[in-house]
Amino acid sequence: MVVGMYGGSFDPVHRGHLALARAAIDRFDLSPLYIVPAYNPPHKEKTRASFAQRLAMIRLAFADLPEVVITDLEKQRGGISYTVDSVEYLRARHPGREFCLLIGADTSEEIGTWKAPQRLARMVRLLVAPRSGFRMALAGDWRFDEVEMKPVTVSATEIRRAVGEGKPIIEFVPEAVAEYIGRHGLYKP
Repeated sequence: MVVGMYGGSFDPVHRGHLALARAAIDRFDLSPLYIVPAYNPPHKEKTRASFAQRLAMIRLAFADLPEVVITDLEKQRGGISYTVDSVEYLRARHPGREFCLLIGADTSEEIGTWKAPQRLARMVRLLVAPRSGFRMALAGDWRFDEVEMKPVTVSATEIRRAVGEGKPIIEFVPEAVAEYIGRHGLYKP
């Protein structure tokens, strides 16, 4: 079996994240698949929901996937959340196992700007999800597979905007996540 990692801000976690996780688990026999929310993401503005809130939503969203392990390792480590550091940490716990990193096609366009991309390329095989409006763009020595799945046209930005406008979001997020967002008043202007 292959170990996987899926990182991001998950602000909020949505059906696209779940679809990619399920497709990758099924297609590439991932076990475990670590979900690693960024504590302090270097490439994004400050998250709207707190780390604890994002972690709670992730736990609700992935509750029915037994292969998934949700970790707060980036909070424990503190500082800026760099994917290469999280991959090194998790790989040390699974010596000798192949390691894959799940990303969207949108992320493939910027991965070369991440901390130590060459070192990361030596440690992981990328599993890249299609994303509407983006093409897969990997330069360098990346090993990768495209995850065959129907593109899910949803983004966290759209969800936050919809909540701010008082529109329903149930088509974009699992019901438990929609309820959590409403109960905690997240993403209101």
